Amino acid sequence: MTHRPGRPSRRTVLQTSAAFSAAAALAACTGTGGGDARATTLYTAGLQDGAPTNFNPLGWTASWPVGNYAVHLYETLFNFNLLTGESEPLLASGIAWDGNAGAVTLQEGTAWHDGKPLTSADVVATFGLADRNEGIAYGDVWSYVDAIEAIDDRTVVFTLNAERPQRLRLMDLLCFTYILPAHVWAEVPDAELTEHPNTEPVGSGPYTLDSYSHQDVTLALHPDYWGAEVHGKPVPQKVVHAIYEGNDAANLSFQNGDIDLSAYFLPRVNELWEDRGLPVKTWQSDAPYHLPGSIPMLIINTTSGPLADARVRRALAHAIDYAKIAESAMAGMSDPAQASVILPEGAESVHFNAEAAAAGWSYDPAEAARILEEEVGAAKGDDGIYVLPDGTRLGPFKAATPQGWTDWNAALDIVATTATAAGIDVATEFSDFTEVNDNLGNGAFDMVLWYVSDVAPSSPWSRIRDLIDDRDVPPVGEMAFWNFGRFHHDAVPALLDEAATAADAAAATAAYTQLDDIIRAEAPAIPLMYRPLEFYQFSEKNWTGFPTKDDPYCAPMQGMTGIRILSKIKPAES
Repeated sequence: MTHRPGRPSRRTVLQTSAAFSAAAALAACTGTGGGDARATTLYTAGLQDGAPTNFNPLGWTASWPVGNYAVHLYETLFNFNLLTGESEPLLASGIAWDGNAGAVTLQEGTAWHDGKPLTSADVVATFGLADRNEGIAYGDVWSYVDAIEAIDDRTVVFTLNAERPQRLRLMDLLCFTYILPAHVWAEVPDAELTEHPNTEPVGSGPYTLDSYSHQDVTLALHPDYWGAEVHGKPVPQKVVHAIYEGNDAANLSFQNGDIDLSAYFLPRVNELWEDRGLPVKTWQSDAPYHLPGSIPMLIINTTSGPLADARVRRALAHAIDYAKIAESAMAGMSDPAQASVILPEGAESVHFNAEAAAAGWSYDPAEAARILEEEVGAAKGDDGIYVLPDGTRLGPFKAATPQGWTDWNAALDIVATTATAAGIDVATEFSDFTEVNDNLGNGAFDMVLWYVSDVAPSSPWSRIRDLIDDRDVPPVGEMAFWNFGRFHHDAVPALLDEAATAADAAAATAAYTQLDDIIRAEAPAIPLMYRPLEFYQFSEKNWTGFPTKDDPYCAPMQGMTGIRILSKIKPAES
């Protein structure tokens, strides 16, 4: 049994970029060794940035297929279905609730790659690792769970914190925490848990690590995969993730049919089948081509200066051309972002209030001017930039995001151009990922374009919580893992708790709408675009049977339920 009182949670702010810059040869995916090998090997790309360095699921920078929601090597208890919002069985067969206690039952026959059985003791030990090293990503389990106990070899009981009985957050943890073999990780010293390279990983998934280099990562089908009968036996004998130095080389290989399944950002992807007749498809054949799964947002530091004034932030929200971002920066692969932090499509759509969103901000420079002049009392200076009554000029404000994230860079260029034209001086700042990441966590920024909580079992609760819940958030100068803008509103904590414990969807929606209304009124963050969790385009030159909107047997991605792709596809007829 493992037991620990609650402590402040931490959330990862590391994300995979849309534009990769890892060095690798174009030939990484072309030397496939003949037709027979090609009919048994699936080539993927877009989820590994640079040469692999470690396969440690406890750290923040693990190489594919650890992270990115992949369950090829390590598996989670449940598998989140992006299409339905359901948490589906994976290592576990189900969860039964009795008050605040959730009893998780393991599937029969679960086993590790080394042949040892996977039992409830491994589950308890996995979460117990968070007691041995505070840097472990899922350490916030103890903010929501008081105890985790193995009742027998197949049953684990999670007892929620009585003050914060958040089933939603627990399901996030059960869907996204890799279960690890206790007999392997017990040998790793506590201080090395997050730094251990783990280059010979022992998992429970359908594939094992075969080889890796600066050019690719190769997985081999595990012949004795415990879940073959329960979840299906994958068809490819090998899965190779090719590594490229950037989008252009990867997209060329994809167009040539050397890559079967790509997660790279590929502008004007529709031209590949419409103009060139290539055997290429996406989730849907019309714009925006991909299923939205995240909302990159302009996060605003609300603690000081003119941006501490909600009226200035609302004016900024009216000064951004969202349609231009969707069409230009996102190459038509996003609808214009609405004034809501809830996704209007997919599992979250049940909570999306279209009428309330329509009443929020939109691109309207005249309204931005009205707010600044009538509500704030600002006046335009000779340079066209507004000046507050106390003489403070509105800018220059720096809008940051990592260099090389091409579509994000383009989106911020549009923000800077349209905001400045409306009288709010915004200048872009594209720098090293680590610098942006550190400044974001420490609150040393004006505005940052960043991810805020992808779709999960707890969505949209988790996204709203990560945006505006200031409970346990440290002050500027100390590292925060959520609410980077340090926004505060008295009503937020109670509304979040109300949404998390709502008796039904209608009650939850009512709470979410009130929270969304607060965001619309205060503008602590501004949604700029909709993006998929993974860009998803596939070539049918060598393999067929990939899921689409017309055949949605799993989500359009390689992670989560996308693992089913490997048991459904078939070699293309020669």
